[in-house]
Amino acid sequence: MAHCNTILNQIALFLPRHDFEELAQIYHGGQKLGSFNRWTQFMAMTIAQLRGRKSLRDLISNLAVKGISIYHLGMKPTSRATLARVNEQ
Repeated sequence: MAHCNTILNQIALFLPRHDFEELAQIYHGGQKLGSFNRWTQFMAMTIAQLRGRKSLRDLISNLAVKGISIYHLGMKPTSRATLARVNEQ
């Protein structure tokens, strides 16, 4: 499979995932997110900001279309209800 380095991937390189996970463990160590991970939440909210998404439904439908791209960013597909629940916490 051909890999294309996207602009979003280049932006994500400013905060390496390993460093992000260490900071998340330090500051949110006691919180459990179940099967959902903090990196997916962070990248989803970053995409929402950069692309100007107005709602979670709009964001989730946009992420569903970009399946291969979000896989290469290290994200997992998610539902609107899960993202809303995690953002609420």
